[in-house]
Amino acid sequence: MTKVEFINHKDQPLYATIKDVNNKDLATKRPEVFDNDYDGHSILSLADIIAMVFPNGDVTQKPMLYIRHTDMIKNQYRFGDIVELGDTYLDVQKGVYHEEEIAQAGTKISEYHEFEDGMYGFESKEPFSQLKFNEDYFTAKEGNVFSIKGEGWPKTIFEHQSMYNHVATIIRPATVSGVYEGKPIFGLGEHDRLFIPTEINGFDGITNNFGYVYMNMMGIREDGRREQALISLEFSGKIFAYYYIDGEEPILTDHVTMEAEWEHLPYVNDGTCVFKDAIFRFCGKEFHFEGKWGCKGFTPKPRVEKHGQSQIFGTWYEGKIPYRHRVYLTFGENMEAYDVKLKELGFDVK
Repeated sequence: MTKVEFINHKDQPLYATIKDVNNKDLATKRPEVFDNDYDGHSILSLADIIAMVFPNGDVTQKPMLYIRHTDMIKNQYRFGDIVELGDTYLDVQKGVYHEEEIAQAGTKISEYHEFEDGMYGFESKEPFSQLKFNEDYFTAKEGNVFSIKGEGWPKTIFEHQSMYNHVATIIRPATVSGVYEGKPIFGLGEHDRLFIPTEINGFDGITNNFGYVYMNMMGIREDGRREQALISLEFSGKIFAYYYIDGEEPILTDHVTMEAEWEHLPYVNDGTCVFKDAIFRFCGKEFHFEGKWGCKGFTPKPRVEKHGQSQIFGTWYEGKIPYRHRVYLTFGENMEAYDVKLKELGFDVK
């Protein structure tokens, strides 16, 4: 595997804070924290929940991936499903569960509003879905088959001008429990809110092709400590990396080394690549990712037409000595991951 160093060389430096989220951050689509000239008086434009859940809490089995990606300007879902990941890291997803009962892309949602119980969120009517948030937890319901509660971790990331151009983001990890098909599920998840400056007019204004490696790794160790490593490497030079473990101060940096070997996806012929394993290093820490399952767009049918995109999921650990988590989440996505571009960055491609 080859090592490639990523150092932020955008004009704008890394600007992020770690703090508690509170209801005033959630009550409005234009929270005070981003309602300033620097952030372009940003408005909530995307609201996402991801969760890696294990039926009966059995982490020895392949997890299910729940994802809900919502356009808050158009008031509709961009996509959302309970995904059965591929059997290997080079596979597409095997499909989704309960497709007819889960609101698909284009389904209209209500305006963002306060519910009677004091939570904030939105819902769709047909098929039914409901996502709600407060300062302590979030909930997600999909038809009559899936329901989770995500209890927030103590640290929330407020990132100003994140890897998407001109976008501010709130990133909140959580421990997830709930019910699927009447049976208990347990896992980890995250609620992300993306705020786009008013003048850009939503997500459509920032979707010009740009390349990146994104890796989110969460886990609860055997001793009960929660930890998260979040790495975002934009090929044009915007870098963000974060690590938190209970009992220690969070780490933030814009200088990361990635060690990986890439290989071509076998089901496309456009040069798109994925890595199986990788080591990320920053601030004296190293994080080992071990790829196991693949995906191609979190949709009922693989998005093979999405050129340059690859997705990877697996297990991970921090440090040089492997260990198992009680429960974990990994979420890896690469964009513009073409062999030519990766070689230009310094990676080996086989």
